[in-house]
Amino acid sequence: MASAPFAASLLDMWVVWNIRGFMILSLSMQLLLAIISPLRRKTSNRWVILMIWSAYFLSDWAAIFAFGLISNARLMNPTSPLQVDQDLLAFWSAFLLIHLGGPDSITAYALEDNTLWMRHLVGLVVQILAFVNIFVKTLPDNKLRVPTILIAIAGTIKYGERTRALYLASVENLKESVLKSRRLHLKSNITRPQGASTQSNIDASNNGEDTFGKRLKMAFHYFQIFRGLVVDMIPEHSEWLESRDCFLNKDARATFDILKMELKFFYEVFYTKVLAANSAWGVVIRSLAFYNVLIALIMFCLIKKEGIHGVDVRITYSLLAGVIALDSASEILLSRSNWSKVDDYIYLGCQAIGHGLVLFFIVGIAMICIVGFFAGFCCLTVASREWSESTGALSILGCAFEESRPRKGSKLCDYWRKINGTILAPF
Repeated sequence: MASAPFAASLLDMWVVWNIRGFMILSLSMQLLLAIISPLRRKTSNRWVILMIWSAYFLSDWAAIFAFGLISNARLMNPTSPLQVDQDLLAFWSAFLLIHLGGPDSITAYALEDNTLWMRHLVGLVVQILAFVNIFVKTLPDNKLRVPTILIAIAGTIKYGERTRALYLASVENLKESVLKSRRLHLKSNITRPQGASTQSNIDASNNGEDTFGKRLKMAFHYFQIFRGLVVDMIPEHSEWLESRDCFLNKDARATFDILKMELKFFYEVFYTKVLAANSAWGVVIRSLAFYNVLIALIMFCLIKKEGIHGVDVRITYSLLAGVIALDSASEILLSRSNWSKVDDYIYLGCQAIGHGLVLFFIVGIAMICIVGFFAGFCCLTVASREWSESTGALSILGCAFEESRPRKGSKLCDYWRKINGTILAPF
């Protein structure tokens, strides 16, 4: 039958390209997610949100599926000439840990995802055990064992950083953080001279001038006060009065600028790695992960690649370059973010550690240019926004007229409306 040779050719193609294809797919999802995920807070377009949602879930699925393919490759036919070199398979499996850590620009898609940090912790342990199982079977003749260990350490750091970011943004930790800040605020009120306030200190530090730095500090100050609203914790009466007195003395443009910065703080806390990265310990381990990948790249360049297909070598270089590019771009963006302007002392250490490498700047700036080009190409007006300039709303009259109107369309249209109101919503 004519279909038999065709099916056999498809099977042969799958055997040759299954692992290679999913490694390329996993890397592509990471790059795509890093490029388009910053658009989430800048636009409420349903198609952009759908693309981000698809890439977010597909990235984890591709990495986990690739882990399974690598494990099965050794069990089914470890000596086949069509298979990837066994040492290289262990090396690639370490990259999957980095991919499961995800880009810095998105860790969760919904607030509820942060409560699943324990599941990600279990997943971290399971995937590390899977990597160890793959790696141990290549010993003691693994010529890539040192670069593999370096990449595995970097991957463990990346995946652990994502888990820690989810934990820090979870409801339980947020409540504890708000209670702790209120206790400190109460102590400061006891020791503060009568009539003094935090807001007056901000005003005095800027000599009464309405500057960008002053607005940023005010936005961060009120973010710390009102973040308890997310977990149903009402601010104190004195804090309400303080915010009211502040905004009554501001014009509309200044008020909206402060609110825009405050919303950006909220978004980055709940949906990115900023809390895990914006600390002295975060700077140290992120620098360790970056240098591990860089050393692994140098060692892979120096190792003899006998018995490794040229395609596999190029895929490996792409994996290494992709990780370095994403890390470099993330560090430069974080060092230029509003968080670094609020806590300058943290990212001074980051710049002192990371900016010593010319490669760090070249690759990072190149990646930022690529991200900016694609973002600007996709939506020129959206790329320069700080916020989507829209909020969710419910019209009572609209709902009433919708219910009184005769229903038209199919069940597919109803299902699409339900999707628009749930998973495709920006928040």
